[in-house]
Amino acid sequence: PASACLLLMLLAPPPAAPSCPMLCTCYSSPPTVSCQANNFSSVPLSLPPSTQRLFLQNNLIRTLRPGTFGPNLLTLWLFSNNLSAIYPGTFRHLQALEELDLGDNRHLRSLEPDTFQGLERLQSLHLYRCQLSSLPGNIFRGLVSLQYLYLQENSLLHLQDDLFADLANLSHLFLHGNRLRLHGNRLQGVHRAAFRGLSRLTILYLFNNSLASLPGEALADLPALEFLRLNANPWACDCRARPLWAWFQRARVSSSDVTCATPPERQGRDLRSLRGAEAGAPPADPSTLYRDLPAEDPRGRQGGDAPTEDDYWGGYGGE
Repeated sequence: PASACLLLMLLAPPPAAPSCPMLCTCYSSPPTVSCQANNFSSVPLSLPPSTQRLFLQNNLIRTLRPGTFGPNLLTLWLFSNNLSAIYPGTFRHLQALEELDLGDNRHLRSLEPDTFQGLERLQSLHLYRCQLSSLPGNIFRGLVSLQYLYLQENSLLHLQDDLFADLANLSHLFLHGNRLRLHGNRLQGVHRAAFRGLSRLTILYLFNNSLASLPGEALADLPALEFLRLNANPWACDCRARPLWAWFQRARVSSSDVTCATPPERQGRDLRSLRGAEAGAPPADPSTLYRDLPAEDPRGRQGGDAPTEDDYWGGYGGE
């Protein structure tokens, strides 16, 4: 009897592998499910639990709910859908996830504060072209491994205090080396502590927004900054320009033009070339405005060295 049972076990067919969802293509190494461009209105059911890469872009998916995705996912592409709601806890158990692309979902106008809770290994997060008008203050909290963050082409009006505080490893904010690229957001306000914690950021793109002024304190939190693009903003070159003007007197960065829009008598001039009195600055050394800045910056320039022309007018040609 025992031998008969053993024989039956040996002759029994192996358990069936999880089937590939209809209209999708599956690959075994690495475990991948590709379901793009199928007009799906929801995520297919019965995804193989071993799936590591899931491609669902270019569909009509409207909502995402908890329990939809398996815990082994490393890559999840959901760009170019009709997402309008991501329910709390949807991604909470995806602790291995490294890349999440939610870009080009034009109905995704807001996100819950805990949307990305639990994604401690996430390295790349795409939120471009989603019509986001605001970001909760702790939306990126806990994303300690994040290196790439795409926020371009939204409708953001403000960046909140300490928005990026947990992103100590952030090096790319868009696509090209160590960059914060927020152009095209119609951005109107940047809080003085918005960039706190971004000690590795070297390139900051804020061009083509609606900024009239920028707190010098916000830029003082970026000790590694090398390239700064502020063009195509309606800069006010009156007393509101003083913090930014004073920062430029101290900083060693390559910058785009910072063209004055107001007042009329300064229209077309570059904010960086204003005389101190025109920017509302007192005759005292402007560096005293930033006592918390290090005496020597990370690139070896002594705080007392006179800025050179390259510090002010060096350009950066990338888009």
